[in-house]
Amino acid sequence: MIGWLRQRAKSRGDLGTLDVAEPGADAAVACAERLAANVEQVWKSEELRQRLLDPEPLPVTWRTVGPPVSDHWRVIGGKDVPIDLDGSLDDIYHMVHSKLPRTRLVALGEPGAGKTSLVMRFALAGLAAREQADPVPVILRLSTWTPSNQSVIGWIYARLVEDYDYNSAEPLPLDRLLLILDGLDEMPAPEREQALIQINAAFSARHPLVLTSRTAEYLATIESHRADVLTAAAAIELKPLDAATIRDYLTITTKPARLPEWSNVFAELTANPDGELARGLSTPLALSLARVAYAERAADPDHLLTFTTRRDLEAHLLAELVPALYSGSVGHRGRGPSGYPSRSGRSSVREQPSLAWRADAAHRWLSFLARHFGRRGISWPGLIDVVPPCVYGVLLGVLAGLCAGTAFGVAAGSARGALLGTAMAMATFAYVVAREPRDPLPTSGALSWIAILALFAVVLGLLTMGADLRADQAVVIALGAALWLQVTLSRGRIAVQVGLLDMAVVHTAVTRPSVSPYTLTLAALVTILAVSVLSASRLRFFLARAMLATSGRLPWRVDTFLKDGHRRGALRQVGDLYYFRHDLLRQQLAHKK
Repeated sequence: MIGWLRQRAKSRGDLGTLDVAEPGADAAVACAERLAANVEQVWKSEELRQRLLDPEPLPVTWRTVGPPVSDHWRVIGGKDVPIDLDGSLDDIYHMVHSKLPRTRLVALGEPGAGKTSLVMRFALAGLAAREQADPVPVILRLSTWTPSNQSVIGWIYARLVEDYDYNSAEPLPLDRLLLILDGLDEMPAPEREQALIQINAAFSARHPLVLTSRTAEYLATIESHRADVLTAAAAIELKPLDAATIRDYLTITTKPARLPEWSNVFAELTANPDGELARGLSTPLALSLARVAYAERAADPDHLLTFTTRRDLEAHLLAELVPALYSGSVGHRGRGPSGYPSRSGRSSVREQPSLAWRADAAHRWLSFLARHFGRRGISWPGLIDVVPPCVYGVLLGVLAGLCAGTAFGVAAGSARGALLGTAMAMATFAYVVAREPRDPLPTSGALSWIAILALFAVVLGLLTMGADLRADQAVVIALGAALWLQVTLSRGRIAVQVGLLDMAVVHTAVTRPSVSPYTLTLAALVTILAVSVLSASRLRFFLARAMLATSGRLPWRVDTFLKDGHRRGALRQVGDLYYFRHDLLRQQLAHKK
């Protein structure tokens, strides 16, 4: 019973709310090691794919931010003395573990400042230096959590399953996890407050924890009357890249033969280190976009000098990313993971050759995904709710009605078949339209079918051997019992449809004794099978794919397109879900029709 409750809680994402026994020491160590290997695989691949080390990491730096943005210094370090946390990307793991006794940090920065790259490097450095008894650093996207509907503990365990394929029968104790919660700013404002309240309530000041957010959103959250700062956490804010760093990076990522083309841009950066060009390229995101659009393509860098404001330059670089990534085939010899040559001349990750999507088509498809999914993870099953419920209701209602009407019409006459088919179509339409669009339609599993058939056979055998009934009466009673079990085991639309079928079978058997009970049995089984198949989510996805491909909003091979977008660098993957490379890119694409 305890095992069943644990599995049910796990499937609902509420595992943390159950008082279950923690696994033994050996089991916990084994679970932690498996999780660490999965986390390292996910983020090592992502680091290579984003080319964060190619040819060398950007010298991202930060400054220390004290109270009131952080907690009191006494709570952070035990003394009323500020702690100097200034450092650079390579120092992040050492800084946190050597200067912060409680290993609790809030990393802030403007959009594109490199917060996710920072925690990615922190997690990988932690995994490389991790001893067996150390907690496992895990990066979790806060945009996947709705605090008003799910506890933070339940959400954590659900994400471990979804993002890192953690399928152990026993939950890993929370003290074996170093939680890295990325993107507080990606949650709606009221949800941010609830998130901070829940996090502070669920974890003691001694639990290691890292949180990232855009600066403005974090300040607005902690200034509210309800939310507080992250308990016992220090705070740092990522600095903009200076003009010299920008020039050095563009120099080493450009082929030597093309460096003279950058002379005007470099001259502007030298003459106006605080100008709009330097400010527009001052984030790692913008600089990496400039690299893809100009350093690795035959585009004229002088075009960067035509923008008079930082925002216009950033918008232009974001708009140029998709055409750059899809301008030609990628994944060939001598090209990096996003499709462009690495400075070493070798591909830094093994890739399958990418498909030759047209750039304008890829842009249109990505724009649709950005609008439809927003900050939610992209997956092909999530496309089911693209088509309006009324369209599904009409289409599935007609199909269900035709299946039921045809099968029953052959067995009991066209009039009865037409009546049952009409009732079946109306019930299906009403149910589909009334349901929440994202609530998947239920289906019966193989075990329920086995149970139904077994019950039918047993009841029919008992009635035939031990009761003074005609064969047709025994069949009708056995079929009624089997259909009752189907209604009990199933839910929703299937139950409504099977209930209608049950009434039609019993009524026909009573009023038309001349109808063969075996024919009625066959018609009923065919109808049940047909409506069950129509209830499958895969059929709904097939219909969605057909409508989206016909309208040009997505290609037919959606899953292939998502995988290819990940290979090119437009998307990043966590578990089975895809996200846009950066939320700024998603926002820019969402406004493009």
